[in-house]
Formats: sequence, structure tokens, C-alpha cells
Amino acid sequence: MTAVKWLLSGLIDLLYPPICISCEERMAGEEVICEYCLSGLEPTNLGNWVENITNHDHLDYANSGWYFDEIFQQMVHEMKYQESRMVAEIFGHKLGTLLRNELSRLSIDSVIPVPLHSARLRERGFNQSALLGRALSEVISIACSEDILFRKRNTVSQTKLGADERKQNMSSAFFAKDIGDYTRFLLIDDILTTGSTLSACAEALKSEGAQFVGAVTAGTPLPTKSTIKDIQNAEA
Repeated sequence: MTAVKWLLSGLIDLLYPPICISCEERMAGEEVICEYCLSGLEPTNLGNWVENITNHDHLDYANSGWYFDEIFQQMVHEMKYQESRMVAEIFGHKLGTLLRNELSRLSIDSVIPVPLHSARLRERGFNQSALLGRALSEVISIACSEDILFRKRNTVSQTKLGADERKQNMSSAFFAKDIGDYTRFLLIDDILTTGSTLSACAEALKSEGAQFVGAVTAGTPLPTKSTIKDIQNAEA
């Protein structure tokens, strides 16, 4: 049976060779994006820019790996809607490598992915933030905890909401429990726009005794290269 599967896999690759989701060039192996396109992602080099985020009331730190451009948008779409776990792993590992030195200075106890509501999780089949968090945690050698923070309301899509509406939409949407002796947490999500979701998560953790809550995301807008509509559609 193994030999048959191997032959079928080889035949499929021959008839439908893997192509890069960005440039559509053929690739060897099972990758979804080529190294050339991956190298085209633009690092933000922002450092801690939490004070510049619209809704950052409960966050102590915020950083993003890359600016949201066309290549990034294609990767996020592949990750969220084509169920490509490989894209999430690529993002998570590269994000960890990119920010490892800076994150090491934060003395983080645990990485926490932004949770989906159970209904959305059943619908999508996976949580892209959890996949990012697991990959990131491997690189920075800090445990990823998925049993501390939970979403108690299935909030409406943020796509067409303004900053104030997003903040209200996320109010009391999360709760935390059983944080144990942990006091310093790092949230992880795919996109950071107004910070409403991450700040609401931080509030839930601090209500249970957390002393420091930071956040990292794979991407954030670059106004000169991407539109708010593109960002909101990816965040929905």
C-alpha cells in the first residue's frame, strides 16, 4: 500500500506540479511559496510600537513581523481559507527567527494564540493563530499554551467595523483561567490593525493576575502599499 501511495503521489506531482502561490513558478517538494517570493516580504523593523496602536489599553508590548503587501495577502489567504498549515508553520518559524533576540528580553512565561470561538473552529477546522503560536514557540523555546485563554462570544466579523466599533465588538469576548504561576504572556495572531482583539485578550489575562501581556503578529498594514480594505478582509 505504501508503494502504491508513493507512486500515486509521484504521478500527481508530475501531472499537477507544486507551484508558488505568489509567482506561480514550479517548485520541488511540497512547499507553497518559493524562497524568492518569501524573501520579498518586507520586515517592519518597528520594535515595540504599542503606543501607536489605536486600541492598546491593556497591552504592554506589540510587534509585527512584516508589512501587509500582495505577497503577504496571498499567504494569509492560503493559510486561512485553503487550510494550508504549511503557510502558518512558515510564518511562525520565520517570525520566531526574526524577533527571537528581542523577545528573549521580555522574559515570557508562555505564548498564547488568540482563540477562535468553538463554532468558528468547527467551521474552519483549525485555528491559524494556534498554528503560528506552535511554530513560533519551537523557535524561541517557550511553551505555547492553548488551555488558558478562551473566546466566550462568537463575535461578528470585524471587516466593516471602525476602530471604536471593533473595540466594542471585542469587549468581554474572552476569558482566561488556570494561569498558574505564569505572569508574563505573549499573544500571537496573524494580523494587527487597531489592536482591539489583542487588547481584549490582554484584559482577560490581566483579570486573572497576569502582570505583563505583549503581542506579536505576522503582519500589519503599510498604508502606502496596502489598503485598509485588504487588511480587514484578511482579518475577518
